[in-house]
Amino acid sequence: MIAVIADDFTGAAEIGGIAVRLGWKVVINTKVAPEPGTDVLIIATNTRSKKPEEARSIIRQTTSELMLLQPQLIYKKIDSVLRGNVGEELLEQIAISGKKRALLVPSNPSLKRIIQDGVYYFEGAPLHRSRFSTNSRGGVRSSNVVDLIGNGQSEDTDVISRGDSFTHKSLIIGNAVNEEDLEHWAGRLDDDTVLAGGSSFFHALLRYLGPESDVKRHQLRLGKRILYVCGSAFQGSRSMVANAFDSGKKVAYMPPEMFCEEADRAKLITAWEETVISCLEKNGSVIIAVDQINSVDAVKLDGSISKAISEVVQNTMQRIDIDELVIEGGETASVIMNKLNYNKFYPVQELSPGVIRMEIEEKAGIHLTLKPGSYVWPSSIWQY
Repeated sequence: MIAVIADDFTGAAEIGGIAVRLGWKVVINTKVAPEPGTDVLIIATNTRSKKPEEARSIIRQTTSELMLLQPQLIYKKIDSVLRGNVGEELLEQIAISGKKRALLVPSNPSLKRIIQDGVYYFEGAPLHRSRFSTNSRGGVRSSNVVDLIGNGQSEDTDVISRGDSFTHKSLIIGNAVNEEDLEHWAGRLDDDTVLAGGSSFFHALLRYLGPESDVKRHQLRLGKRILYVCGSAFQGSRSMVANAFDSGKKVAYMPPEMFCEEADRAKLITAWEETVISCLEKNGSVIIAVDQINSVDAVKLDGSISKAISEVVQNTMQRIDIDELVIEGGETASVIMNKLNYNKFYPVQELSPGVIRMEIEEKAGIHLTLKPGSYVWPSSIWQY
């Protein structure tokens, strides 16, 4: 069995989709538990948005518990553009697992996300000057991968290329501009090294470890009642929701005054919920989204927004049956799953890279589909 520690929920789903595509049996869980007969066990920790000390504590416990299951290896899935507590978590996993180093390969050449000479390029531009930085809340301040890996980790980090030997540093970042580079780094697997990175490196690793199976892709057939939740702060996602609204699709936007001091939050939540239910009953689908926020502290409200969305989703699902729950954004998905007390998932379809449809252990009859905020929606589900 291969174990994976994923730092957010959509990343866990993305990894699961790749494994399913290659014919591996996959389980995603929010806690470590034995899974007889499973090829890939993925633990979604949601540590990307945690404070460093909390993230380290979670990784310490998760790694220790996974080692008791004696997996073939424990892969660390991180954000492909190195957001979160990447360095802190990897150093903790190295210490607990007794390894010498971590080899980190975040590149995703198929999405034009590459690392060359220690510089991260997104669609041909240095990351801090790219469309990703422009569309992300807060932007990106550097394209140097040593800067991106986390505060205080630069002295522990080296960047190497194909043909270079591992150095004495604990964190080794591999330059990678194409699939051949990813295959090379997968071949560097050994007993002293934690392998970590994005979905493309994991794909290369699975291909290195075993032959691919010819898994048929089934035609997508969604249920009749679909609840879309778009919680990503990525501007490209918000633009797609706005375009959907302009084209006549039903969008239930969060009331913009939700976080004003004088607002009656309970009343606003109820009104928002009634709009969602009305759209589902009349049209069969609705998009829950966030547009304008009338608050001076809007930039600091991400966690509160996710909680408000999760409350509306829970109340809606208690009042009306839905067939498909489609969520964008890892933090939003994690908060909603926690609110609904859903913990165990079985990936069944990879609709496009990163967009995964799953069954839910705790809720039969509903399919959950997840997508990272910066990825593009496939037309098969967005226009359904």
